[in-house]
Amino acid sequence: MKRIAILVILLGIVNAQIKTGTSGATFLKIGLIPRAEGMGSAFTAVANDASSVFLNPAGIAHLKGRSVFMGYTNWLANTYVPAFNIVFPIPGGANLSIFASGVQSVDFKEATIDPQGNITITGNTFAYTAGQAGVSYSKFFTDKFATGVNLKLLYEGYGSYSSTKSVALDAGTMFYTGIKTLRVAMALQNLGPDMQLAGKYSLYIMKGAAVVTEDRTYRPYKLPMTFRIGIAFDPITQPDMRLTVAVEGINANDTDEQIAFGSEFSYLGLLSARAGYVFNKDEGGASFGVGINAGKIQLDYSFSDFGGLPDIHRIGINFSL
Repeated sequence: MKRIAILVILLGIVNAQIKTGTSGATFLKIGLIPRAEGMGSAFTAVANDASSVFLNPAGIAHLKGRSVFMGYTNWLANTYVPAFNIVFPIPGGANLSIFASGVQSVDFKEATIDPQGNITITGNTFAYTAGQAGVSYSKFFTDKFATGVNLKLLYEGYGSYSSTKSVALDAGTMFYTGIKTLRVAMALQNLGPDMQLAGKYSLYIMKGAAVVTEDRTYRPYKLPMTFRIGIAFDPITQPDMRLTVAVEGINANDTDEQIAFGSEFSYLGLLSARAGYVFNKDEGGASFGVGINAGKIQLDYSFSDFGGLPDIHRIGINFSL
């Protein structure tokens, strides 16, 4: 009898037949930016700090010096998601950054199955780990137009059973229209080749009265490629307060289209309050956030409602070196 791990994640990759759930590497879809998620992820046309690399890399072109972002997301099912980015100005008026994020989900239970279909829990556990790491380049090519691109390495591992690696590309643009504060932005995330887990798995098949064991390789699966287009403007731009409103359309290759609305109100450049909503989301949709700006340091927190699932909390810090 061969031991195999019963993994819901793997079964979803192998057996998905409709658009929803047809991609793998879904850790790439986890929102990593507290400020953005507090605005319902309607952030593509708002992005202007070191965290922007994870949503629209064109946003880091706004930075004038070295900056750092560190974030942490307490995700579902004992899953922990840290994120990091550091930005350096380089000659030619551009910015270069080095970024990474990771996922660890622990305490998956190992099971065995025999040809008769009997399942035994072995008592062993293992962790799912995944991550991305890469470099980003961004620049304002005119006083109104910026673009940015990420090149990144991807990894997914299922304990000692199997793992896979790949590469992907993100790209983004931001355009200031000249109509007051109106700007338009676009971002393409996770463009890359399919990933495929190494090794084989055992499949038991009934042929007549006999059970036949076949060793099969895992099917390749797509990356969760996502296209975003958004607009943002500031209906209030007074010296002591600013209100930003954003609308964003989100089209992914493995979910239905979504529309996100978000807002950010800043007072005296010190305190920020944020709110947002994502329509056509499977669970929840509302989100809220706050920010505290203390000179070179900005602290952010966000809360996302996930409906029948546990709510998501994120914290982050942006600071200048």
